Amino acid sequence: MATRPTHSRGATVASGVTVASSRRSLPSLRRRETKLMQKKAHPWQHLGRFQRHTCCVYADLTCAGITLGLPMVLLFDLVVPCIAYYVWYDNHGPNPKYDRGILGGAVACFGFGELWILLARVWRLFFRREECAPLLSRNRWELDATSWVYGVAVLIAVPPFVIGAEREIPELYLYSPCFIFGFLAILMFITTLFPFKLPIGINSQARGTRIRPFVFYAAEDFIAVDGLQDREFRVRYNERYEHNAMFRRFFFWLTLFWFFGCLIYIGCASAIIWTLEFNHAFGLIFGILFSWIGVWAFITWRWVKWEMRRERKAFEEGTVDA
Repeated sequence: MATRPTHSRGATVASGVTVASSRRSLPSLRRRETKLMQKKAHPWQHLGRFQRHTCCVYADLTCAGITLGLPMVLLFDLVVPCIAYYVWYDNHGPNPKYDRGILGGAVACFGFGELWILLARVWRLFFRREECAPLLSRNRWELDATSWVYGVAVLIAVPPFVIGAEREIPELYLYSPCFIFGFLAILMFITTLFPFKLPIGINSQARGTRIRPFVFYAAEDFIAVDGLQDREFRVRYNERYEHNAMFRRFFFWLTLFWFFGCLIYIGCASAIIWTLEFNHAFGLIFGILFSWIGVWAFITWRWVKWEMRRERKAFEEGTVDA
C-alpha cells in the first residue's frame, strides 16, 4: 500500500531554512471568487436587437420598457406634475393655492412611471419565465417578490392622492409618497430584525427557511429581471449568501441603511408639509424625494463596490467564514 510521503522538520532546520520562511518563499495559491453578474447585457443592446429582429417583439419590448422606466418615472412623477401645478398657480394664485381639478390631474400623472416599470417586469417574467423567473417558480403567475411588493406599494399611494385631491386635504395629498416608504420601511424592519421561518416559498427560497433582509430580495429581482442577468445570476447570488457570512452581514447593514433612510425622508417630508405653504411644499416634497433616492443610491453603489473588493480579498486569502 502506498504511503503519504513525510517531510522531516529536522532536515529543514538543518538546511538552514525554517518552515515559516519556506512557506513565505512559495507563491500563495489564490482563487478568485465567482463573479455574480457575468452577462454583458444591458437594455440598450436589446433595444437595438428589437429594431433589427421584429420576431423578438415579446422578448425585447419589455427591455424597451425597462430601459425607459427611470426616465418615465422622473417625467411623470416630477416634471409633468410640477409644470402643470405651477403653470396653474401662476395663472390663478396666490389664492387659491390648490384646486381639486389640478390636483386630480396631477394624480393621473403620478404612478404612471412606476406602472410602466411594473408592466415591463411582469411582461418579461411572464413571457421569459424560463430565463429570469425565481428558481422555485412553478408557473408564470407567481412572478417574483419584487413585482408583488412593487404593485402593493403603488396601490398604497393611490388612496391618499385621490382622497387628498377630492376632499382638498393638502397635507394628506403630500403625504402619499410617505405611505409608500413607510410600507417599505416596515418590511425592512421586520425582515432584518425578526428573521422568522417562511410559511411559503419566496423567490428562490424554500418554505421553512429563514427570511432574508428585504434588500436581498429586491437586489436579486432587479438584477435578474431588470438587469437582464437571468436565472444564472440567481443561482450564484443565493449560493454566495448561503456560504459567505460577510455577504450576509452586508445585506443586514444595507437593509438597515435604507430603513433609516426611509425614516429620514418621512421626517423631512413631515417638516416640509407642516411648516411651508402648499405652493412651496408641492415641488419641494417631490424634489426632496428624488434627491434622497439619488443620494442613497449613490452611497449604495459605492458601498457595494467597496464590499465586493473586500470580500474578494478575503476569499483569496482564505478568511471567509461560511
